[in-house]
Amino acid sequence: MAWEATRLLPPVLLVLLASGSWEQKSESLHQLEGGSVSVKCPYQAQQGSNPVKVWCRQVPGRSCDLLVTSPRLPGLLQQPRNSTQGNLRVEDSGSYSCGTYKSPWIFIHENVRLVVSRGLPRGGDTTWVL
Repeated sequence: MAWEATRLLPPVLLVLLASGSWEQKSESLHQLEGGSVSVKCPYQAQQGSNPVKVWCRQVPGRSCDLLVTSPRLPGLLQQPRNSTQGNLRVEDSGSYSCGTYKSPWIFIHENVRLVVSRGLPRGGDTTWVL
């Protein structure tokens, strides 16, 4: 019965529905203020490609703000492989994505929701591993 209903949809709409179902990993990380978090971004590169890997922060109303690229994109970022920030702060909470960059697009492979809560102060760094 469900299959019969999909036969009524235009082929273009079916392609759009299918594209939204491709695997895209997503996870939530919870950490106390002052703590640290390390996140990896594995992906399968296509043969013969040498993509630029990126970590970016999703900002409402804007595109994904680049935090780290590997290899380094001239004029964008200072650190070539990963980015280490100081101790986590509550304002670091938000949605982050890793993916590959091919001008002018960023192709997202994984989404991470970081939630930083107030707690006992701890030392630590934030590392985005490419």
